[in-house]
Amino acid sequence: MFGLDPLSRSVAVAEILLLLTAAAFIGWLLGRLTRSGRVKALRMAISRREAELAISPSTDTISVSANPSHSETETPAEPLLPPVPMIPVDPLAPIYGAPTLLIPADDTETEQPELPLTPTPVEIPPLGAPVPEAPPAFPPQPAPATATGETAVLNRIAARASELQFDRIGRALPTDADDLKDIIGVGPFLERKLHSLGIYTFRQISHFSKEDSKQVNEIIEFFPGRIDRDDWVGQAKVLHERKYGV
Repeated sequence: MFGLDPLSRSVAVAEILLLLTAAAFIGWLLGRLTRSGRVKALRMAISRREAELAISPSTDTISVSANPSHSETETPAEPLLPPVPMIPVDPLAPIYGAPTLLIPADDTETEQPELPLTPTPVEIPPLGAPVPEAPPAFPPQPAPATATGETAVLNRIAARASELQFDRIGRALPTDADDLKDIIGVGPFLERKLHSLGIYTFRQISHFSKEDSKQVNEIIEFFPGRIDRDDWVGQAKVLHERKYGV
């Protein structure tokens, strides 16, 4: 470097010192530039703030004494709006010592009725006085009975009794009824269905034709074709002959 011997100790020390000096100068220069930039930015911000304060109106004026030992005093400006009168929400609050909540008064509102300051006294009968009888409690009236469940089914079946050919099947009275449950496939509920249709005897069932069996099967809401599969007609003939001998 500059014709110096790089292998000499003194030359190496001198080069190191020069490099350190150059680095220090460069760092000082960068720091100064950075600080000057910050100062400039702060001055611009202060200028903008002063301009904003000069434009916006101030409601308060601050006077500072010429003597620096005196503290700053604030002189409040005149209020822009007149004070709004306040009224208590609860008129009984001052009496019972409760905290009063104030709301702005409004002349346009209608006057509210004044609440009594003292509660209405309740008359207590003296000891031993007859206690007035309570009004009689009427028991709840039962709801009108409606046809539901089995009754509704039987009524629905009875309404279609006129569709059968009783001139061919034959007619019977409840007093002539046979025990239709002896027929295999007929249970208690199914027997009541047949009774509601006007069929009470083995003789009537033994007179069923294919069309009658199909029609009765549909009216009593039984499984389709079940009367024919269980052979009600054949069973009814055997039971009728066994009971009456004819």
